[in-house]
Amino acid sequence: MQAVSPSLALCSFTAQRTRLIPFALLLLLASAGAVSRAQEYSASEWLKESVQNEMPASDILALLNETVAGAAPGVKPVTAYALRQGLYVTAIPRSRNIILRFELDRSSTGQRYRFAEVAITADLGKQFYDFVQAALATATSVFSSDQFGQPWDLALTANSYSGGQLTVRVQGDASAQFSLIWELASPMRPISSFTVPTAFSKEDDSEYPNTEYMSAVVHFPLTLDEFQFLSNIYGIGTRFNDFPLYPHNWVHLTVTNTATNDYVNVHFDAITTSGARVFIAEAPASIDVGSRFLDETLTRMQQTLNGAPGKWTTQFPYQASHTGIVTPSVTGDSALVGVFDVAYQLQTSTQYVTRGHKQSQ
Repeated sequence: MQAVSPSLALCSFTAQRTRLIPFALLLLLASAGAVSRAQEYSASEWLKESVQNEMPASDILALLNETVAGAAPGVKPVTAYALRQGLYVTAIPRSRNIILRFELDRSSTGQRYRFAEVAITADLGKQFYDFVQAALATATSVFSSDQFGQPWDLALTANSYSGGQLTVRVQGDASAQFSLIWELASPMRPISSFTVPTAFSKEDDSEYPNTEYMSAVVHFPLTLDEFQFLSNIYGIGTRFNDFPLYPHNWVHLTVTNTATNDYVNVHFDAITTSGARVFIAEAPASIDVGSRFLDETLTRMQQTLNGAPGKWTTQFPYQASHTGIVTPSVTGDSALVGVFDVAYQLQTSTQYVTRGHKQSQ
């Protein structure tokens, strides 16, 4: 898809000026992050690991294809992949799910033990792969043609009371350099009560089921004058219709009025490399609270331009229980004269992951 300058669609800025527009969009595709099951231990303990590697796009996609977007059962032997020396991930297809098992080599004993194990649905794993593929391809293409880029982040998080927590994320910077990050935690347990983690417990999971969600972040720089484009979302003005968010052209924004005109629906889609349109998130925002957010933010921006010291952030979260959370966020810093970071945080509704299927939370 050809890149479209936001200034042409939003406020008739020149194409050259648009290259410098700072408006950051946090696309967080999910609604909740931590396991909800209450931990009432008088004392508890757990382990955490994090691995980050800068990698070419092709290597990132290859590893994700063998793990979160794992093949169907029986297609090929299950293989353990090294995330670093002594830390391994194995993807085990099981019904409609993929079990992701993480193991560590314990140097003191020379034995390998299970550190964490979570379940994701094969559908979400494939969707995450498709989003990452689109983001990588877009960032590479735009930087090659325009010598312009902005940071972005896509993540998939899975939680299991009996197995621990996983967040796998892919990040890109303004120079189209990419990183793959694995963040792991073992299940929380009482002191001296370590047990082998399992994605699903032997107990009834109906009250505290496993959960999964995706998230993403895309960034743009923005000046005070250019920030006025947000009035097209929360104020009175022309709405956006299937608008690609340059330079993240795989993300499309649509804003529609409601019958009463007292709030708008803010909708985000992803366009995959095959041209498929995939829903990301949608939530309603009132004109009243949205205009308050705009007024407060514009005031802070003007104060910064007038020399006020320090750093600040304004946010405006809004959500719908079954379609996600949207949070516009603006950050100003007196050290960055004239430039502000604007962000949209989006989250899809959290999904329950069961042994056979998933349900919305």
